[in-house]
Amino acid sequence: MEQRDTAMTTGSEGISPLGTRIMNVFSSPGELFTEVARTPVQKSSWAVPYVLSLLLTLVFTYGLFSNPSLRQQIYDTQLQGMQKAVEEGRMTQAQLDQMREGMESSGLGMFMLFGGVSQIVIGSAMFFGLALLLWLTSKFGLKATAGYAKLLELTGLASFIALIGAVITLVLMYVFDSLRATPGAALAILDSYDRENKMHLFLSSLNVFTLWETSIIGIGLSKVANKSTGVGMGIAFGLWALWTIVTVALGWGRV
Repeated sequence: MEQRDTAMTTGSEGISPLGTRIMNVFSSPGELFTEVARTPVQKSSWAVPYVLSLLLTLVFTYGLFSNPSLRQQIYDTQLQGMQKAVEEGRMTQAQLDQMREGMESSGLGMFMLFGGVSQIVIGSAMFFGLALLLWLTSKFGLKATAGYAKLLELTGLASFIALIGAVITLVLMYVFDSLRATPGAALAILDSYDRENKMHLFLSSLNVFTLWETSIIGIGLSKVANKSTGVGMGIAFGLWALWTIVTVALGWGRV
């Protein structure tokens, strides 16, 4: 029995197939990340969700720009930002008028190109940047020995929650005909939302799937770093809170 347990720990028998790992993200995250912590890095655990995120980014972008109402809301948000730049002297009215004409004359293909590419770049930076941040935190804060690839595996598996959240978000945007219809506290202020109101920006950040994904990352971090669940959760939600404060303060992601 001891010999078999050793084989399960060090050999391929102890590594669940990707499909099982995906299911365990939702059903048994503690069991999943206990396995992740003791087995060699499985590239599929982060490569597959990364590729899926790129494909979903294109689908999401197409879904927004192919809907006339949502597309107009994107235009209006961009124009409001540019109008503010004119008022602050960072842009001339002539430049604003020229950009407005360009936006109105551009077709779906152009917006798919610029919108899709920009979102892929931003999404890729966040995908690999989050793993880097967690690796630095675990290495210097928790004195863990896990390498960057192990943290990338962790965040990759956790991102399956974000993928489902993105699909549900797009559905909600269509149902409520609003870019602000995200699954969370944003639904409570949908009709009274003020993009200059910091409290509204904060409430918009309280996304059910983001909080769920953060808790899963916390569980995974505790297993990978061999710390208590409380420590892992504290770090995961601490980083989330810091990011939220910064983005709200700077007004990032206003819609």
